[in-house]
Amino acid sequence: MINKPLLTMILLFCTIGVSWAQYNIRGTVSDERTGEPLIGASILIKGTTSGAVTDLDGNYSLDISSSGSVELIVSSIGYLKKTITVNQNQTEVNIQLNQDATNLEEVVVTGLASSVKRSNLANAVTSVSSRDLTGTTTIQTTDGALYGKVPGATIRSNGGAPGGGISIQLRGISSLQGASQPLIIVDGVYINNASQRTGRATVSGAGGSNQDDGANRLADINPADIENIEVLKGPSAAAIYGTRANAGVIIITTKRGAEGRTNVSLSQDIGFAKPLRLLGVDDWSEEKINFFFPESRRPIELERYRAAEASGTFIDYEDYFYNNTALLLNTRINVSGGTEKTKFFVSGNITNEDGTVKNTGFERYSIRANIDQKITDRIRLGVSTNYIRSNTDRGFTGNQNNTGASIGYSISYVPNYFDLRRNEDGTYPVNPYFSENPVSVTDNAQNNSLVNRFIQAFTLDFDILKTQNSFLKATVSGGLDYLQNSTQIYLPEFLQFQRAQANPGDLFVGRQESFNTNFQAALVYNWNLGSINMNSQAGLVRLDFDNNSLFNRGRGLVPGQRNLKQANIQEINEQFNSKIQEAGVFLQQEANWEDKIIGTLGIRWDKSTLNGDPNEYYAFPRASVAFNLGNFDFWNSTVISQLKPRLAYGETAGPVPFGATFTPLGGTNIGGLLGSTVSTSIGNTQIQPETASELEFGVDAGFFNNRISLEATYYIKNTQNNLQNLNLAPSTGVNTTPSNEAELQNKGLELSLSGTLVDNSNFRWFSRILYWQNDIEMTRLGIPTYISGGFGSGLGTFLYAEGYSPTTIVGTPADPSIPGGFTIWGDAQPDFNLSFSNSFSIYKGIEFSFLVDWRSGGENVNLSSFLSDGGGTTNGWFDDDNGDGIPNGRQREPEPYNNAGRWVQDASFVKVREIGLYYTLPKETLTNWFGNTVQNLRVGSSVNNAFLFTDYEGYDPETSTFGAQAVANNVDIAPYPTSRRIFFHVTIDF
Repeated sequence: MINKPLLTMILLFCTIGVSWAQYNIRGTVSDERTGEPLIGASILIKGTTSGAVTDLDGNYSLDISSSGSVELIVSSIGYLKKTITVNQNQTEVNIQLNQDATNLEEVVVTGLASSVKRSNLANAVTSVSSRDLTGTTTIQTTDGALYGKVPGATIRSNGGAPGGGISIQLRGISSLQGASQPLIIVDGVYINNASQRTGRATVSGAGGSNQDDGANRLADINPADIENIEVLKGPSAAAIYGTRANAGVIIITTKRGAEGRTNVSLSQDIGFAKPLRLLGVDDWSEEKINFFFPESRRPIELERYRAAEASGTFIDYEDYFYNNTALLLNTRINVSGGTEKTKFFVSGNITNEDGTVKNTGFERYSIRANIDQKITDRIRLGVSTNYIRSNTDRGFTGNQNNTGASIGYSISYVPNYFDLRRNEDGTYPVNPYFSENPVSVTDNAQNNSLVNRFIQAFTLDFDILKTQNSFLKATVSGGLDYLQNSTQIYLPEFLQFQRAQANPGDLFVGRQESFNTNFQAALVYNWNLGSINMNSQAGLVRLDFDNNSLFNRGRGLVPGQRNLKQANIQEINEQFNSKIQEAGVFLQQEANWEDKIIGTLGIRWDKSTLNGDPNEYYAFPRASVAFNLGNFDFWNSTVISQLKPRLAYGETAGPVPFGATFTPLGGTNIGGLLGSTVSTSIGNTQIQPETASELEFGVDAGFFNNRISLEATYYIKNTQNNLQNLNLAPSTGVNTTPSNEAELQNKGLELSLSGTLVDNSNFRWFSRILYWQNDIEMTRLGIPTYISGGFGSGLGTFLYAEGYSPTTIVGTPADPSIPGGFTIWGDAQPDFNLSFSNSFSIYKGIEFSFLVDWRSGGENVNLSSFLSDGGGTTNGWFDDDNGDGIPNGRQREPEPYNNAGRWVQDASFVKVREIGLYYTLPKETLTNWFGNTVQNLRVGSSVNNAFLFTDYEGYDPETSTFGAQAVANNVDIAPYPTSRRIFFHVTIDF
């Protein structure tokens, strides 16, 4: 038996031994180039979970429980990680970090509950930081800020109207009829990004809602609130998101607070906009009038022309309607900071931007609060709340099918010698050349959308188990997206086209609501298997989508009234309700052997009420592996500092359209008795989701200590079970039913080369080149070849045939040797895209940056030219290039003249998208001026859409009436011209 004095002595010696095995290291972490201290830098003891974080002055203090040398891993966001060795003989260690120009230390989402460093990533995931997004200039919408920054993305706009209206396709077409737009997730919330109906196309006569020229709802999110965007471009990266990831996933993370002093940032942008490009109009002469008009019309036209000539009243209507100066105002205030337990970021934004067309504009009011609370040492809660109210007047542009209510359509037919402007008595002249006076429409009609939106997200983390080398945590997260969109289209009774109706005065009122919720729970276990770090995760997902809309129309309005009850004819134009429920289970295992070999296996099972069998689970596997050769002991190259071959595979799906499994019933009234009639399209209870599989090969390389980075990716994406309407035998009594028939293949190459070319204390130059191309082929159609899209073979339409891309443009004249029977005139798919961006830091305070975007190839169906040629107003219409006596406006190449090829035009372009010049005042100057009140003062100016170089005969080769469609999204019909936006900026941080 051991006596008490002996036991006491043993414990005392053990305690002394422990104290001898501890020592303290302290010092400062700073930027190597500028010497500025780095706040919040992490210092971690390698192989443990112990470490420290730098304070407001970049200082740290770290206790080390060891009697010998240890390795410290030092990291900070935006800087390259550094590993240093320290021992008990050192007391002060100052550390300098290099900026991570190639983003190798950036953390990228790899699953629903885990992330990985970019240097270990096995997929080509594009990250767009807040600096890349809005650091050069102010962009009105978030998706508009992605132009030229995401290799593999084809981005189009519906036009240049305020409030956006943009579609994004990642790695080609993912669906022929369904959604080809990526899933958007904001702070973990599956948000609604639909281009919602307004009714403009209904009252203007344009046709379906796909011609409404509405904005997609990502326009509601304030781009200045965003910290980072990650783009999972294909199934190999997005498989863990399952049923809704066929077209890729865009993950948006907003800014959050950090521990430290409370920072207040106030920013003001003041700018103006002018049209980026105007085409000009053709002048008239007596010779042209005698050629253009039939003999019976010539006397009156000559009389009008001579009267205008005598008074000098010639009006360039393109200039009159479009070439106006728009005022742009953007005000932002952010408050952020926190303590060890509570961190916060609160922001407010007011955007007020006029349009370059009279009586158009966009207003957005946004309030955000992101709160992170450390409830206990083991429980953390993150909450994000965002309220948005936007008010948009988009005006009247685009197609209208010869009726009224479109500026560009109307002025294509009006010669510049006829005055459409308002008379002194307040009335408007009757337009003798078309069915409507566009001046009156612009002055008096209304196309308004008012949105109220609430996005709420939460994340709750529980640390269940934590040891020196492992941890187990549970994550519960979710959120909701409530969106209410109130629209109103108003055409007063005194408009020219309305007066010709039996019931003049048209009012179209809509109310659309969506309520999306998602819930996710996961367990994450990180542990070591020898020298291999394992990260296991398992969880479940629940999604609910509730949508409803109601559109009412009133015609024959009482003069001056905008009340449906004051209309002679009142109708319910549309009522729609849908409820969708989806559920999924996922498993994922990641393995990392000393950052040398990194592998991932995962699978997700989903079911959806949209499917033919709502209880059937569909499996979506994924697998990837990356080899960091530069981390192996045998690698000793002084030039190539990183070389990482990688391989990835994944499968995803696209949702079945709502109602595809049911046969619609239409209302009818027979002899005063109400009833229902069966639709000519029958539902299919065997319908399956569209699926896609992708194999991705890539290599990432870093040169000269990772100052230069190369990323190269080749992918093969096969899309199966594409939805097509199958024509049925007449004996069935119905015409069509949806079916899973077609198969597509996209193959593409993506390249990214970036790096810091010069880096010293007075000058830093960072440059990036992105290149991408994609080829599409219909590998299986499953039904007979057909043509569809656009406005028919006489103007250019699209070919659906095996062995051809669905983006192939065909049209007259007939060609029996081609499937479908028409001549091939082009392809909407570009040959390639290339963007070139540069940023320069000069003498620490001056920053200059620019972005140039080049698209080569890809044709548009330019029906704006078709309209202006028909009206004789195309610039150069009366010129005769070939000297055969027939003016260009009546005879255009290619031969044989006046076929569909006349309107299919090369849409190649070079666009200088962004230019910015800023100056940050030195801290010494601020201290002299303001003491310690002002921490930062930055001023500058910038341009968005600075210059456009193209031979395309339209306002912008990137705009399309059908921009939101999967196919046929390159048809140009009298759009709202794109604007050049010039800003002056000031930001003050307190």
